[in-house]
Order: sequence, then C-alpha cells, then structure tokens
Amino acid sequence: MERKLAWKVIFTLLLVALSVGASLTTFIVKPKEDKAADPLPEALREMFPGVSLGLDLQGGLRMIYEVQVGAAIEDKRDHLAQAIVDQLGEKADVADVEVRPGEENHLFDLIFSSAQDARSDGVAEVLKDYRHSVVEESEEGGTIHMLIVEQVVDETQELAVKQAIETIGNRIDELGLVNTTVQSRGQDIIVEIPGVDERQVERIKRIISQTARLEFKIVDDAGTKEFFSKFAGKLEENDQVELKQESAPNGPGKNVQSFFLQAKNQPDGRSGRQVLKDFIKGSGVEIPRDRSIAFEEERALDEAGNPTADVSWRTQYLHREAGITGEYIDNAMVMNDQQTGQPYVSLSFNQTGAKQFGDLTEENVKKRMAIQLDDKVNSAPVINEKIGGGQARITLGGYEAYNKLFSQAKDLVVVLRAGALPAPLKPVTETTIGPTLGADAVTMGTWAFIVGFIAVIFFMLIYYKMGGVAADISLISNALFILGILSAFGATLTLPGIAGIILTIGMAVDANVIIYERIREELRSGKAPRPAVDAGYKRAFWTIFDAQITTFIAGVVMLQYGTGAIKGFAVTLLIGIITSMFSAIFISRILFDFITRRRTEHLSI
Repeated sequence: MERKLAWKVIFTLLLVALSVGASLTTFIVKPKEDKAADPLPEALREMFPGVSLGLDLQGGLRMIYEVQVGAAIEDKRDHLAQAIVDQLGEKADVADVEVRPGEENHLFDLIFSSAQDARSDGVAEVLKDYRHSVVEESEEGGTIHMLIVEQVVDETQELAVKQAIETIGNRIDELGLVNTTVQSRGQDIIVEIPGVDERQVERIKRIISQTARLEFKIVDDAGTKEFFSKFAGKLEENDQVELKQESAPNGPGKNVQSFFLQAKNQPDGRSGRQVLKDFIKGSGVEIPRDRSIAFEEERALDEAGNPTADVSWRTQYLHREAGITGEYIDNAMVMNDQQTGQPYVSLSFNQTGAKQFGDLTEENVKKRMAIQLDDKVNSAPVINEKIGGGQARITLGGYEAYNKLFSQAKDLVVVLRAGALPAPLKPVTETTIGPTLGADAVTMGTWAFIVGFIAVIFFMLIYYKMGGVAADISLISNALFILGILSAFGATLTLPGIAGIILTIGMAVDANVIIYERIREELRSGKAPRPAVDAGYKRAFWTIFDAQITTFIAGVVMLQYGTGAIKGFAVTLLIGIITSMFSAIFISRILFDFITRRRTEHLSI
C-alpha cells in the first residue's frame, strides 16, 4: 500500500512540475528586441508555445465576408458547357454549337445549327450523362435546355466556402500573422486577427479579399475590328471613351489592325477602367460567348520617355478560355530586373503547367498573350518563340517608386502562393477592437479569477478544516493543469475562456463538497476515518461523474456548433472538466490517504 501511494505521489508531482514548466512560457514573455536575453531555453518555447490572448483581450480585427457562391456556380456552368461543346466536336463531329446562359446561373442552352444535329445519336451519346429536356424546334435550329442538378449546385456552393476558408488561411499564414481564426457560418466567413497593427489593416483586407485569378489568354487582335465596330454609334454619345487602333502581330509574318477602347481617369475620381466597364455595360453590345474583355492600364510618356501622371485604361479582346491558369504555379517570388532594376514577380509552373505553357506559346508564336489577374491585364507581350522550362514573369508597370512596386510585388506573391479564391468575397461587417478595451477585459477577468479563487480557498479551509487543505491543494493543482494544457497547445485565451476556467474551479469545488459530505455521513454512522474516506469516495464517484459527463456533452456541442467566443468558452470548460475530475478524485484522495495513514479515531472534516 505504501509503495502504491509513493508511485501516485511521484506521478502527481511530475504532472505538476510539467504544468509549471509549460506555464512559464505564458508568464515570461519572450523579448522582441534582444532574443538572446530570453531567460527560457528555446527548446522549452518550441515544446510549449504558451497561451496567447484572443481578439477580445488584446484587440484586433474581426471581419465577416460573404462568399459569392453564385460566381462559383457560373464558373462551374461555363466549364461544364465548354467541356460538352468540346466532346460534341470530338465524339459526335458536331461543330458550331453555341452556348447561351440561362436566366438562372445553373441553366444554359445548347443551340445547334439544325434540329437534325441536336437529335443525332452522337449528341445523345455525349449528353446521356447529363439531365436535359426534349429538343425544341426554333428558327435557328435545335435547342437543348441544360441544367446543373441540384446536388452538384449544393456541392459547388459548399466547396466554394471550404476552398475560400483554406485560401484565406493560407494568405494569412503567408503574411506571418499568428493566432488567427478563419471559420464559416453558412455562406459567410468570419476572420479574426488579434493584435494586428492598425497600419496593417488596409493591406490585410486587400490581400484577403482579392480574388487573384491568374490566367494566360491569347489576344484576339483579328476579331477586334468586327466587334468594336458595333460601338461606333454609341461613341458619339460618350466623349470619355475613344475607339483607337494599332498594328498588332497575328502570326509569323502577319500583321493586323487591332481596335480597342480607351478612357482616361476622370476628375470625379472614376478610373478609366470603371468608365469603360460602365460604357460597355450600357451599350447593349453582347460579348461573344467564347470571348472576354479585360482592361490594361497605360501611362503617357513625356518627350524624354518618362511616365507622366496622365493615366488611361484600354480594353484587351481575349479568348475566353485560358491557355493556363494560376492553379499550376509551383512557386512565385520577387526578383529585380537586371536592366531596369525594377522589381517583378517571377513564376515557375509545376510539371503539368510547364507543358501546358510550352504548348500554348508554341501554338501561338507571333501572337500576343495577355497575363490577366482578375479582370486586369498586367501585360500582353508578343510570343516570339516557344517558352519552355515553365518560367514566366509579371511586371508591375514601372510607373511608381521602387518601394511601392516592391510592396505590390510582395503582396502579389502572397496571393499567388496561397491560390485564387473560388469566388469573390463581399465584405459584410468589419470591427476593429482597440487594445484599451482588451486590457480592461484582461484586468477585470484576472481580478475575477483571483477573487473567486481566494474566496473558494478560504471557504473550504473554514468549513472543512483539514479536508479543506486537501481540497485547496487539489484546486491549485487543477488551475496549474488547465494553464499547462493551454500553454502546451498554444491555445488562444478569450474572455469567455476565462469565464470557463472560473466555472471549472467552482465545479471542482462541487466535486470536493459532494465527497466530503459523503465522508461526513460515513463518520456519523460510526465508521473509522479510513473506511469512511474509502466509502465516501466510492459512493460519491458516480454522482460526480454523472454531473460532469452531462456538462461535458454540452461543452462538445458548443465546441462543434459555436463560433469564436462560444468555442473559447467550450475549450476551457472541457479541459477544466477533465482536470477537475482528476484533481478532485485522484489528488485529493492521495492527500486523504496521507492524512488517514495513522489517524484511527478522529478526522478533521
């Protein structure tokens, strides 16, 4: 019996020592300036990261974004429609199939040149895996109505939110921000970044919300004359937009007159890009299904060739289907041009991407290739020859100061490494919590814990005497265990988390009270101290266990379905339940075993 008790004591002392060691990384802050002055070994900090304060305690930024899942469904529809058209050409030998989007984003029509084509066996074979209605007779030929089934729509929406969470998390990691939380609530994403500097807020918001869809598309210079001629009558009514032309390469030894719209930045603050967007949207001219329009910034040069403040934007008429996208990027980094000294972003593709990029450039030699980020064309260089090796670069214009360009390049690298968002984000709310409010919360929470803890300790000493000493030691051990576990996992402590810790201290006392009252009953029945203690612990165990397990279940539900503050409360509550059970039943029992070793007649409880 003595040997068994000794092993229990050694085990408990080791746990207490481990908890104290883990807690040191929380109470002893690592110096920011002189890391060598850190009194704690680096290995200890790596093993036990320490407890960090949450958003409500140290201040920071809380943002809610709505994922525009409709854009993800439209993207799914466009890819599906293009895949069907490609299969119809390859397997059914049916060409000239037009795709027309429906009124809702999950609907689209396949318009054939004749009803006979639409009814052919080859078309039926290709479409057998897709749900569609009967062929409709129309003047232009057969039309097949297609839809994306509801299950696929739901899966696309759910996947868009999950991918957005992962992408935002990756971008935050690239920025070096720690202790952040990114979680979903329906189609909304909640981002909490504690301790963020106010000067970083705008940059963080810009990087998080940028869609960053990188695409390499071939410019259709030959098709610009037919398309932009449709705007001729509209230009007379708008003096802010001009129709211009230039000579552009269109293959080996070929040149073509390329047309484009141009608009300058306006005195009222509207950019030339917005002017062009509004003009095209209001013109009523439809963009062909297989083409798209993007916008490129241009800056006028003075006689010496230096950029001026005269900024304008122009259109680029592109093939809608991208030759390669940013999903194949293996790495991105900021480099300096050896000739100009200006920073640019160097891209390297993975093996699959390198092959696609090589094929794209080989098939379009002496044509222009637009490097498009979202709806902005970064540049549209001429492909002089096949580009092998999977390397490309994104220049940043060279119109700004070096430091500003370098900062833009770094931000672009962050979003490219993290990947593109599957759908645009719409800001819903933004809350900046000041550090003063957080400091007050920490102070008040700390005092609440101290006052409550001391009050409980004195109550137990006065009411249960020697038994109160055992209860107080187990309570102190319980607090150390909670703090040690939180420190070991690098948990983030919130104000509700502090409330959870205080609650578990009270719950631990409840367990001791139940045990002690059972022991008193056994003593009143005439039992000796040791048998009374044995019976008290044995009979009180299941009462304590039942009470704790129901609370534990509630904590699990809060952890699973709650958001930030509720989860913080649930985490400390669940940890506290486990540690309070251990300290109240195991540690206090060890102390009572010591007390009753030689006490056979009287027990102070």
